[in-house]
Amino acid sequence: MINTKEKKNPQHNSQTSKFFDVKKLYLPLSQHTGKPSCACVEPGREVKEAELLAKSDGLISAYLSAPKRGKVASIVDFNHPVLTKSPAVILNCLEGSKDYTRQKGAGSFSKKELLEIITRSGIVGMGGACFPTHVKLSPPKEVDTLIMNGCECEPYLSCDYRLMLENTEGIFSGAGILGKILSVKQVIFAIEDNKPEAIKKFNLLVNTKKSDFPNFKIAILKSIYPQGSEKQLIYKLTKRKVPSGGFPFDVNCMVQNVGTAFAVYEAIYFNKPLIERIVTFAGGALKKPKNLWVKIGTGIKELFDAGILEFKQDPVKVIYGGPMMGIALDSLEYSILKGTSGILFLTKEEAALDEESNCIRCARCVDACPMELIPSEYVKKVKRNEFDLGSLYLNDCIECGCCTYVCPAKIPIVQYIRTGKKYAIDN
Repeated sequence: MINTKEKKNPQHNSQTSKFFDVKKLYLPLSQHTGKPSCACVEPGREVKEAELLAKSDGLISAYLSAPKRGKVASIVDFNHPVLTKSPAVILNCLEGSKDYTRQKGAGSFSKKELLEIITRSGIVGMGGACFPTHVKLSPPKEVDTLIMNGCECEPYLSCDYRLMLENTEGIFSGAGILGKILSVKQVIFAIEDNKPEAIKKFNLLVNTKKSDFPNFKIAILKSIYPQGSEKQLIYKLTKRKVPSGGFPFDVNCMVQNVGTAFAVYEAIYFNKPLIERIVTFAGGALKKPKNLWVKIGTGIKELFDAGILEFKQDPVKVIYGGPMMGIALDSLEYSILKGTSGILFLTKEEAALDEESNCIRCARCVDACPMELIPSEYVKKVKRNEFDLGSLYLNDCIECGCCTYVCPAKIPIVQYIRTGKKYAIDN
């Protein structure tokens, strides 16, 4: 593990604002791990806020609902940060918004009913992995420990921190719902020590609020990257080691992001699907870095056109996500997805623009790898078009970016690893 400069201020300590007055939404059907959603609307149709736009297609897929009332303009390919292009529902927004009133409590629903609501709400992992939550909540093995991930260890990002400060009770209630569905014996909130105010608020709730779980506790962890990776987190908190190629349920654990817990809370208590989220907009090129509640599908460019975001200088690099695991964009013509934690606008001083040179065999990437892999070997093989990487445990790589960060030759190691993984999937 390595320390990085956090660069979380000023957005870390600023109250979250909202921008819901969006004119057009771009809603890719691929916003989750698994098969794309299947559109169930046609161009020209008017839809209400929270109305279903696309159904899940197969076991690992997710529903997609309209973030605002609007009229379906088209269903066409649109820019996607991972897939390059993806079929997307383009929605011209109309005036009017839905009121969400509190429904009956979670205790009035069975586990099956809770899962059905989560499924219909299209909730996915909000930490970035975007795995459909209803699938993850149906593990093939018993889970006794639920870990709520509030680490947010990537530099710049602070959307989870603001969510924990401003919606503490909602996250707490959502964690209780997740624990009920899984029938766990303990729920652990993992929070890094650079979030003292969040720690105080959760400690107060744990010590004063009634819970179905006798072991509902806070784990305060040192602020270090990549602390939030689920395998590292599980070992840190339980000393259980997820086997190579295995899953957290293999050691009777599950990790859920705090944002996922809040989305579950809103789905159960307010019948509100996943149609909006907090996103960090940061970087030295912005006049005022901030965290914003935005509708899923909001175009990045519209945020600037509407004056919500402003440049103080042109960015030399725009990153979709955090600086360690994010993806460089070629324009602002992208939209906010369910798993978008941040968009970074970096200056020349902040961005890594050095040209790649030859590997000097220093083994720094090996020392930095939290999964104890040999990243330099992946690069060597991919450059030779040798994609027999299974023996090197390629799938154990979590793409944290530590290897790229420490490489003195400025080799984009993670980029080569992603190429190798994509080849393995396609073939």
